[in-house]
Amino acid sequence: MRYMLDTDICIYAINVCYDLLREILREARQFNPKEFRVIASPAVVEMLLDEESAHLAGLSEFIGKPVSLSAEGAMNPEQYDIVLM
Repeated sequence: MRYMLDTDICIYAINVCYDLLREILREARQFNPKEFRVIASPAVVEMLLDEESAHLAGLSEFIGKPVSLSAEGAMNPEQYDIVLM
């Protein structure tokens, strides 16, 4: 049972990562910030730094803006904030 829970969280974190990346792209097209800062749950940040790091780097290169990450333990996995700086 524990394995299934971890797998579900992993799959859910992947979905949140892709939602987050799409939102960054939308905001990059709408606004012109110097950079983006993502504040998200540790599971999502870990996934963006590990399995999804190539997608994050590709997006950052595509939009021409740096994207920094910050883990916030009080956030649920589906919660995130994108701060335009």
